[in-house]
Amino acid sequence: MATLSFIGVGRMGSGMAARLLEAGHTVQIFDPNTAAVEALVHQGAIATSSPAKAAQGAEAVFTSLPNPAILRDAIEGPDGVLASEISGVTIVDVSTVDPETARSLAATVEAHGGRFVDSPVSGGVAGAAAGTLLLMVGADSQDLENVRPYLEQLAARIVHCGPVGAGQLTKLSHNMLVAINTVAAGEVLAAAVKAGGNLETLTEVYTAGLAGSKMLDHFGKTLFTEERPPLFALDLMHKDISLCLKEFGQFPMPVSQLVMQTYNAARAKGLGGQDSTGVNEIYEELFGLQLRMNTKESN
Repeated sequence: MATLSFIGVGRMGSGMAARLLEAGHTVQIFDPNTAAVEALVHQGAIATSSPAKAAQGAEAVFTSLPNPAILRDAIEGPDGVLASEISGVTIVDVSTVDPETARSLAATVEAHGGRFVDSPVSGGVAGAAAGTLLLMVGADSQDLENVRPYLEQLAARIVHCGPVGAGQLTKLSHNMLVAINTVAAGEVLAAAVKAGGNLETLTEVYTAGLAGSKMLDHFGKTLFTEERPPLFALDLMHKDISLCLKEFGQFPMPVSQLVMQTYNAARAKGLGGQDSTGVNEIYEELFGLQLRMNTKESN
C-alpha cells in the first residue's frame, strides 16, 4: 500500500479520498474546510496544515480544486506542494481547469523532479463515492501506467486522451455539450408543458426516442424533484463553460454563446449555488410553470 496525498476534499474530493482509504492506502489530506477534513479523519485520513505538509512522503499527490487560481496556489504557492520534496512524485490533478494551466503546471512540476497527470472526472458526487467515475487523462503513457493502480480505485473507465492538457480539453468540451443539452431539454420541455403537454409523458417519449440523453435522465434526480439537490453547482458549470469558450475562442460557436448567456442570467438571479440543471428556472419563470414530476404543471 502507498502513502498518498489528497488536496481538496470537497464534495468530489472527499469521495475519491475515501475510496483510496478503503483500498488500504495511507492518505494525507488538506482542505481549509475543517468539517470536510474531520469527516475523512474519522475514516482514517491524516489531516495536515498545508498542501506542502500533505505532500511530504507521498508517492502521488491528488488535487481536486475549484478553479485554476486555487490549483496554482496549492501547487506553486508559498505553502504549496512544490515547497515539499517531490522528486519522483506524480501529481494527479482531478480538477477541471484549462489545458494551458495543466501544461504550465506540468512544466513547473517536472522542473522540480516530479511528474504531472491531468485527469478531470465525470460522474458526479455519487460516482466519486462509488468509484465509478469516468477519468479523462492527459499524460505521458508511462506516467499514466505508474498511477493507474490508484486511478482504478476511483473509476469505472479511464480514457487516455493524449499528452498533458488533452484531458482538460476533453473535459471542457464534454461539459459544454452537457450544458447545451441541459438548456435545450429544459427549454423544449417548458414550452411543451406550457402548450398543454404532460411532463411525465413527454419525458417518457423523449427518453425512448432519439431525443433521449443522460442529461434528460439526470433531470429526474435534480430538476424534476421538489428538493433539487445541488449535485453539481451552477457556478461550477458556469466556470467550465467560460473556460471552454476561452479555449475555443477562435471558433464560431453561436449555440454555446447562447447557452452561456442563459447561465449568466441564472447567476444574475442568484441561482449559482443551485444544481446546474436549475438554469432552467429561467424558462419556468418565463412560462409561469414548474417542471416537477407528479405535480400539476400550470399552463
